[in-house]
Amino acid sequence: MLGKGEMAGLLYYANEYRKHAKMPNRLPSPTECECSKAELLARINHLEGAELIAVSMRNPLAMDAETHCHARGTLFLLTEGLVIVETAQGRQLTPSQTIGWMPPGVPHAVQSYGPTAGYGAFLTPQLCGDLPAEPISYPVNPLVSLILQKALSWPHDAPLDLSRMRLLLVLLDELRQSPARPLQLPWPQDARLLSIARGLLDHIASARTLEQWARWADISPRTLSRKFLIETGMSFAQWRQWARLTQALEWLATGRAVKDVALSLGYDSVSAFIKTFRQALGTTPSAYFQAQQRNRPLVTLSPTVEAAPTLE
Repeated sequence: MLGKGEMAGLLYYANEYRKHAKMPNRLPSPTECECSKAELLARINHLEGAELIAVSMRNPLAMDAETHCHARGTLFLLTEGLVIVETAQGRQLTPSQTIGWMPPGVPHAVQSYGPTAGYGAFLTPQLCGDLPAEPISYPVNPLVSLILQKALSWPHDAPLDLSRMRLLLVLLDELRQSPARPLQLPWPQDARLLSIARGLLDHIASARTLEQWARWADISPRTLSRKFLIETGMSFAQWRQWARLTQALEWLATGRAVKDVALSLGYDSVSAFIKTFRQALGTTPSAYFQAQQRNRPLVTLSPTVEAAPTLE
């Protein structure tokens, strides 16, 4: 938890922020927090106003997003669906019941698979200093979830009052103590290895061996194996397995049958795919998505923004 000195420092920042922020004295009513997508984008990229802007989001269709970035740091918690966030460093799988984190100013693209819903929060950069400098995800924290839900009714264009700031500080403290999950598919930096990684994703069912990929990229198998581990933290085989599992989750989230997914990924049998899936994710493909639905919070999320900017 935050020590007395840290809490005092953060509260001092909050008070100083209020003194210098040129904001109207009147606090808007909750209904005034309803806004269009364009208005919300303008608010979150304008650093005055509330230190945290929270919105609910619902996208009835899958999205192909372009690369973009926000001036604020972004937390997003999905209650339904699956998204994959891609940056220059790699790809991050964010299923429902996961809290994703994107630091301010980091270019990224977000691809959703099937309908998605949840809520997000946009933090001023001054409050992001103790959070990771790279995209990561956290397991769902009930207290963080409740605070984010409560923050949905907070006004966007006025600094937070002290009671709301205290809740925000608790949220940040909880995240700092949560186990972070790094990028599942970090990109290698070597141009030849990056070509191989992209090739693996483009031809996900390919049975091409490490030696064959090495010849394709004009690199020795030994160098490929050594550099892949150094640059990604995974062996070549581990990276390819996670690439296939990521693709499997994408396809399963859109409703494709387990047998179809297994064969499309190049597995010899459905049972082999289910075994690999269980070893990596602790459950079967069918049970994985059933658990996501069972654990979905029974809350009313408002205000709602269709096709929220965190997911575009």
